Amino acid sequence: MTDTFGVVLPAGGAGRRMGGDVPKQFRLLGGAPVLVQTLRAFARHPALGAAVVVVPAGEEAAAGARLREHGAAAAVVAGGPTRQASVANGVAALPADVNLVLVHDAVRPFVSADVVSRVVAAARAGGAAAAAVPVADTLRQGGAGPLFGETVPRDGLWAMQTPQGARRDWLVRAHANAGRSVATDEVGLLQGAGYPVRIVEGDARNLKLTRPSDWALAEALWPAWMRDEG
Repeated sequence: MTDTFGVVLPAGGAGRRMGGDVPKQFRLLGGAPVLVQTLRAFARHPALGAAVVVVPAGEEAAAGARLREHGAAAAVVAGGPTRQASVANGVAALPADVNLVLVHDAVRPFVSADVVSRVVAAARAGGAAAAAVPVADTLRQGGAGPLFGETVPRDGLWAMQTPQGARRDWLVRAHANAGRSVATDEVGLLQGAGYPVRIVEGDARNLKLTRPSDWALAEALWPAWMRDEG
């Protein structure tokens, strides 16, 4: 699998900010759970070698059944107490000959083949890379009470996305190096271990479905997305 990559999809979120009784990764978008649509986006990529979905312990069988119901192929493994621990479990579950790993949010179904290809290429060239978009909005700190504080310069600031990828051995060492410290994403984890991470410009459409307004946007965007990417 030297010319392929593996992907780990952490899918353990409860989706409280989204609301509703169904976790957001299992809500239907375009007739299938969001997790399935995200897997399909990677399955369409010719260089995908293996996929692992990480779910809360005890939910592996139910999640696997949902994936099979929609024809999605992936190994399903139990996560840990944190997202970081869950990703480590997912990396460990990939086949031994996978040497490049992408980590992608399960609730980012609008990931294009172009973004995936560019993250893979940059990670192969430099060891690690991640998708991000330049910050376009004005940024201000919160002041006293309901008032705005100082404006924060946005030059050189990037809003992080996924996929975030690296050589497998770098990721494994970064997880081992982290100990009890927790990074918010793979970039922070890798940087904490001393590994440089290349910037790959992402896509504004590659949104993470977090709030009800995100869901309304996703449903409006889906038909055009499938015409372009499906």
